[in-house]
Amino acid sequence: MDRNDFVINRLTIDYQLKPFDCGDPDLNEFLHNDARFYLREHLAVTYLVETETDTIAYFSVQNDKISLDDFPSNNQFNKARKSIPRAKMHKSYPAVKVGRLAVSEKFQGLRFGPRILDYLKLLFVHNNRTGCRFMLVDAYTTKIRFYEDQQFCLLKPKNDQEKTQLMYCDLKPLQ
Repeated sequence: MDRNDFVINRLTIDYQLKPFDCGDPDLNEFLHNDARFYLREHLAVTYLVETETDTIAYFSVQNDKISLDDFPSNNQFNKARKSIPRAKMHKSYPAVKVGRLAVSEKFQGLRFGPRILDYLKLLFVHNNRTGCRFMLVDAYTTKIRFYEDQQFCLLKPKNDQEKTQLMYCDLKPLQ
């Protein structure tokens, strides 16, 4: 699919959603039932990747932080912040969180997930309006490898007992 075949629209309270089903009931429900609430309450903003007739994918973003408490040890936190100048060391750093990311079953396999993450990385590296050093995601345990392929690292060792795991990507090296 060519880049000119779709657009990215920001969800608004009165936006008419186009058909969407990613095969995951939780992700479908968020778009159809919760995304407007999150927008109205200033908790997250959702964007829709669309053709004239379909929603190809959607993603939501929100402010967050990565902090010392997120890591299982100080050594791992220090490793994550190794490229930050010593004079500016803090116990937490600003981050953008990809709260939801889903691709319609009809469009899966066309690399929209990686393209969306690349778009967000570029957006926050080159058009960073608030200061944002890291990108975070609560990855489904079954999707960890996907996010690792997109330059994300686990904050804690993998735990197959958990449904999701917090992962991060340092945006600074991407400049």
